Amino acid sequence: MSLLEDGHYKRARAIADARVKQNPKDAEALYAMARVRLAYNDLEGAHSFAERAVAADGSKGAYHCLLGQTSGNKAQKAGVFSKFGLGRAVKKEGEAGLKLDTKQFDCYHLLIAFHLQAPGMIGGDPKKAQELADKLMTIDPVEGYYAQARIAQHNKQTDKLNDLYIKAAQANPRSYKANLTVAGIYGGQKKFDVAEKHAREALKSEPNRHGAFSVLAQLLVAQDKWSELDTLLAQAEKAVPENLNPYFQAGRVALVENKDLARAEKYFRKYLTQEPEGAAPSKAAAHWRLGLVLEKQGKKDQARQEIRTAVALDPAFEPAKKDLERLK
Repeated sequence: MSLLEDGHYKRARAIADARVKQNPKDAEALYAMARVRLAYNDLEGAHSFAERAVAADGSKGAYHCLLGQTSGNKAQKAGVFSKFGLGRAVKKEGEAGLKLDTKQFDCYHLLIAFHLQAPGMIGGDPKKAQELADKLMTIDPVEGYYAQARIAQHNKQTDKLNDLYIKAAQANPRSYKANLTVAGIYGGQKKFDVAEKHAREALKSEPNRHGAFSVLAQLLVAQDKWSELDTLLAQAEKAVPENLNPYFQAGRVALVENKDLARAEKYFRKYLTQEPEGAAPSKAAAHWRLGLVLEKQGKKDQARQEIRTAVALDPAFEPAKKDLERLK
């Protein structure tokens, strides 16, 4: 489903759910539901749907890769003995996916992560990770540079990361992913003209995805370009009405930089008017940040209420719990 590639998880969920109800062995719909559940951080549900997708059609490399990914996610939270079994499943499914589709990039990244993190007793091998990254570089340089960056990060060579990501953007100046990453790098360095150039290139290439809107919103707040921000947010809401993350990100940067807190409050309240999109900040995160904005505005009672709501929505949300205790 192209909806999944563009991050439209709510739309994809509605379509896939209807298809699974009509045909419980619809492999494509099961795969889509696994992707959706993963985006909403439902690891058990994602793993279950991925298993069902592979059982319904074991000929698709993408299905095996996703099953490997969900196995890896479960392993992060599992006990020692379960971890070994799930770890082996990551390797098995990743290799099966690549065998079926040698250009399945997710399988390369999955196996690289496995070989970097897994102990040798279940097949982990850092040398194999480098071999896979080198091979991926010959197939798709952008993905190859991201793989090299993953290895550099694992080896704590963080000084290499920016250069690798910039090379990824140079390898394909139209790459949506690379342009957004580089926009973030230059934005962090306060090289806003260059950052905006890359973010707008990403928006030009993928005008129906929220990512470029979200990055641009942050850059405009950092530069106090409020009029441009208003125009951008209206454009974003028209293009991707079910994903209000650009409002959240604008509010987040305004909060962090203590700029126009009335706007920040408005943006968080706007974000809370609908269910968050998959892979977007949760309602708990928005209530927490809204509470911090209200606190800065001197509205302590309202701030406590918002942060209390955040904790009620997510009892494991430690930053909100600490701030609620602080505001008592």
